[in-house]
Amino acid sequence: MEPDKFRESRQAINRLCKKIDLLIEQKELEASTEGHTEVCSWLDILKPQAKGEIQKRSVKNLGIKIKGLSNLIAKLKPKKKSAVKREPKIAIIWDEERLEQLSPIFLKKVFKNMEDDTKARVCFGTTGKGIRPSYQIEFVNQETKAFTGSGHKPKTKSFSPGTQNISQPFSHEVIDSILHGKQ
Repeated sequence: MEPDKFRESRQAINRLCKKIDLLIEQKELEASTEGHTEVCSWLDILKPQAKGEIQKRSVKNLGIKIKGLSNLIAKLKPKKKSAVKREPKIAIIWDEERLEQLSPIFLKKVFKNMEDDTKARVCFGTTGKGIRPSYQIEFVNQETKAFTGSGHKPKTKSFSPGTQNISQPFSHEVIDSILHGKQ
């Protein structure tokens, strides 16, 4: 290759290497990777055109420089994406129609946990999918017990009073009538 054209190409590659080096310092992974790809393609074009020992050595040195940049780029970590703002979850609104959609087996276990207290009331959790909701039973003696929806096992902690994660109470009679309507 003609010495002047070779020098211009070599200098252009060196300028691009400096830009990539700055991008690496700024921890710009994506931009430095794109620049590296571009500079590699320029070197691939220049390599076969190198004539003579000096040009071949110059191309080899550029290759070493580009390899060094590649190692620095490999050490960069991608920038953390900003936290995805989640849509506020829509609370389940429990009414008798929604209760009728629960499986009879689930409702039988809820009814069994209400014991024989005909004045007991049950409230359901308003989070989740509404298939097997957690629930809390308020007995006539002012005692409350919370249960898991999946295994109907007593929970150690009841729902907080005044929380929005619990439905309005449903009486023993309502649960009984829904159950008898499903059988």
